[in-house]
Amino acid sequence: AIKALDQFSPQDELTLWAFSTKLNGDTPYIELVPNTSIEDGLPTFKSTIAGLVGRGGTGLYASTRAAVVAAREQFAADRINAVVVLTDGKNEHADNDLDGLVDSLAPEDEAQAIRVFPIAYGDDADLGVLRRIADASQGAAYDAKDPASIDKVFTAVVSNF
Repeated sequence: AIKALDQFSPQDELTLWAFSTKLNGDTPYIELVPNTSIEDGLPTFKSTIAGLVGRGGTGLYASTRAAVVAAREQFAADRINAVVVLTDGKNEHADNDLDGLVDSLAPEDEAQAIRVFPIAYGDDADLGVLRRIADASQGAAYDAKDPASIDKVFTAVVSNF
């Protein structure tokens, strides 16, 4: 993920969240770096990503839904509007409504779609579920279950932008 940051232009804007069922009480996600340009935030993004560690269960559905809602609130027609989800597990949060999540990802207006690009990292990630999420949002799911492939996967994801 740190290497992938170098593939963005200085004007590109990112927001960084972490998600885990043991992270933030009933809310399984937390914003670590607010929306900022690569130019202004690159050192912060790199150091924050370097400090990330797994913390337990995966709050995949609630976190993905919330990230898409946040991206819709910051939608900019002159930019790529997307959510990248890197997960090493299956959803283990009380919000287990995959069908509801999938329904909520379909854009009402194609011109305002927030595409989701999930990355399955490790053997516990459910690539089939991630494909459903990606397909619903007009994104693409990626398989990085082999940790040696992660650099190539991030390059492929960023090439969508």
